[in-house]
Amino acid sequence: MRITVDIDDKSLKELQRFTGLRKKSPAVSAAVAEYLRLQKIEHIVKMVREGKVEYATTNAEIEAM
Repeated sequence: MRITVDIDDKSLKELQRFTGLRKKSPAVSAAVAEYLRLQKIEHIVKMVREGKVEYATTNAEIEAM
């Protein structure tokens, strides 16, 4: 999907540097994908901590993730 987004030049250049991607659109897509991945992990960890999900993994295994 195409959208128009205003991102300041400094942030966009920094994003390109961190992602290693030279083109703007792929860099933004990579950042969005990474953000969503981290949010999913955070949600799962929260559910495990609250006991809403049985998870038979050790703390060491969780930290390795």
